[in-house]
Amino acid sequence: MKYKPLSRCVCVIALAAGFYLCGITALAAEEGSPDLQSTAPEIRDTVPAAAAEAKTGRIASPPETEKNESAELYPADVQTIIDGDTRQIVKTYILVPGQSPEDIPRDAFERGGWSYTLTDVTENRVTGADVKAHTETVTLNTDTKDPDAIIPQLAPTLDYRSEDGYIGTLTLDLSTVKCEEAGYKNSSYTVTATREYPHLSGPDLSLIPKTITENGRTLTLEDVSWEAQNIVNVDYDELPSSYRAVAKYTAGASKTVVTGYVTTADYVGEVAKTVTGDTVYTAYFEGKEINPSLKPTETPKPTDAPGSSGASDSQSGGEIPFIPIAIGLTVLALLGGAGAFWFRRRNVRIYRDHFRVLAAKDRITAKAPLIDLSPLDGECFGLVIDRPAAKALNGVTIEVRRGAATLEHRIACEGNAYKIEADFAAGTIQAIY
Repeated sequence: MKYKPLSRCVCVIALAAGFYLCGITALAAEEGSPDLQSTAPEIRDTVPAAAAEAKTGRIASPPETEKNESAELYPADVQTIIDGDTRQIVKTYILVPGQSPEDIPRDAFERGGWSYTLTDVTENRVTGADVKAHTETVTLNTDTKDPDAIIPQLAPTLDYRSEDGYIGTLTLDLSTVKCEEAGYKNSSYTVTATREYPHLSGPDLSLIPKTITENGRTLTLEDVSWEAQNIVNVDYDELPSSYRAVAKYTAGASKTVVTGYVTTADYVGEVAKTVTGDTVYTAYFEGKEINPSLKPTETPKPTDAPGSSGASDSQSGGEIPFIPIAIGLTVLALLGGAGAFWFRRRNVRIYRDHFRVLAAKDRITAKAPLIDLSPLDGECFGLVIDRPAAKALNGVTIEVRRGAATLEHRIACEGNAYKIEADFAAGTIQAIY
C-alpha cells in the first residue's frame, strides 16, 4: 500500500479542482440569461439614466443611437427537439405593433456541447374579430299613421356596414316603431249653405235676406233661383200666384292640415370587424455536435500465467487507481457546479406585455426579499417566482421597487410557481392564479 500518501494528495488536488470547476460551471450556467444587472442593451442604457435621475431629480434621456441598440427581442417560448442524432432549437417570438422582426437574434450560438445555426424564420399573423352590439335607427316618410299600413313598408332585416369596417345583419325591433306628424299647413276652402223661401209674392230679391249665420260663421248671399209655387187661371191664362226662392250662401274659411308623417324604427344586432393582432415569428436553429464523443473499447485483461499470481499481486500493490480518481473528480465537479448554480441561480423572471415578453431575471431570498425594477422601462410588470423560491418565501412580505415607488406583497404559495402583476401606474400589486 505504498501509493496511499500519493493517492491522498491526488484527492486533495481533486477537491481543489472540483471547487474551481464549480465556480466555472456556475458562471457558465449564468451566461445567456437576462438579468437586472447586465442583459439586453436597453437595460444597460437605463441604469445610467436611473442613477442620473436619483442624483439630479431629473429624468436623463439616453442618446438616440443607444435606444436603437436596445431593440433586442426575447423569445416567448424555447423548445429543444431531439430526434436520434439530430437536435434542433425552436424559438418563438410574439411581436406587438412597433416591434420589428429584424431585431430577432439570428447569430449562431453554442449550448451543451452543440453549435446551433439559424436555418429558417417563419411568420404567422394572428387575426381576430372585434364584436359589439349596435343599434341603427331608420326613418321613413308615410302619408298615414296606421301601424298596419306602415310595418309592411319596413324590411325585416338590414345589412349594416360602417366606415370603420364593422359589418353585420341587424333585425327590426317592432317595439321601437314610432310615428309622428311631419308638419302642418293652412288650407283655404269655401263654406256653402242653401235656404228656401216659399210663398213669395214675386221674384223680388228684396224679399231674400242678404246674409245668414251658420255654426257661428256669417255667409253671404251668392245666388238665388226662383220657382213658381202656385198657378191660377186668369182670363184663361195660367199665372203664378206665389213664388219659392232657393238662395245659395257662401263664405271663405281656412284650416290647419297635416302634411305627412315620419316613422322611425330601430334595427338591433351584433356587428364585427376583423382586427390584426400580434405577429408570431418562429426561428429554427439546427444543431451540430462540437466534439462528437467516441465510444471507449474494452481492452482485454492479460491472462496471468500459471504460478505468477504472487508476482502479479505484488506489482498491482504499487499501482495508483487513476480511473476511480478521475470518476470521483468528475462527479465532484458536477455536484459542486450544480450546488453553486442552485444557490446563485436567478429565481425570478420579469416580463412585460402581460407575461409575453421576457425583460430580465433577478434573484430573491428570504433574507433579501427585494426586487428592484428601477433599471427597466415601463410601469406594468409580470413577475414569476419559481416553485422552490416560492415555497421558501411562503408567508414572507416582499418589496417590489421602481425608483421611489415601492409595492409590498405577502407570498401565499400553493405549491407551484408564483405569479405577480405589479402596476406602478395604478399603485397595485396582486397575485395571478
